[in-house]
Amino acid sequence: MTDTQRSPYTGRQVDEWLTEEIELHDVDGDKIGDVVEINPDFIVAESDGGFLGLGERRTYYIPRDQVAREEGDDWYLSVDKDQIESMNWTQAPTESAWSQEHDLGAEPAVRQGGTRIRRYEEDLEANTVQREGEVVVEKNVVEETRTIDVPVRREEVHVERRPVSGESLSGENLRDDQAFSGESVRVPVMEEEIEVRKVARPVEEIEITKTQSEDTRHVEDTVRREEFDVDETNQVNKTDRR
Repeated sequence: MTDTQRSPYTGRQVDEWLTEEIELHDVDGDKIGDVVEINPDFIVAESDGGFLGLGERRTYYIPRDQVAREEGDDWYLSVDKDQIESMNWTQAPTESAWSQEHDLGAEPAVRQGGTRIRRYEEDLEANTVQREGEVVVEKNVVEETRTIDVPVRREEVHVERRPVSGESLSGENLRDDQAFSGESVRVPVMEEEIEVRKVARPVEEIEITKTQSEDTRHVEDTVRREEFDVDETNQVNKTDRR
């Protein structure tokens, strides 16, 4: 690494880049944020913004002697979150074992530690989320007019005339019920009428089932990445020193 690579948090020279993800917790085990820079006498941590990351992200400059223990990628402080807010650790320390610049006219001293910062890059991660929908199957009543042919029967009366011959009736031989009586005859006849009624009968049924299908959809979005811009114009080689 060149002497011109500097931390965006403190402006100090960077000796090594962080490769591990270090989470910082308070004394009770609650997460404070992520360690983004490690110096000999203090660390730099960024909060995660609280619930869902919607809160204010803050940067803390915490003395190394407040780190009670380091368990792999999890570091634990000796204070809790409430104490951190009152410690005035939101500003980079102005006096530090790492704040002294080296004399360019002499050989650099052996450092007991260095500044390490992390470069971030975004990736796309896609997750499927189930959402509930529905398919509605309804029965609608549709009216239409239908015509059917129905055979019907009826009785008809036929009158047949025939001449009659025989003895004439006169005088005492003529009775009132035989002639000129105005007699009438009633003949009953039958006729069928149509009575229409509606009868519901099953004609069709449907069976409803659910099946799963799978297809592939393309998802795209814009991602960001950080790149290091190294300015080597002020680089001093050992061969130039006197």
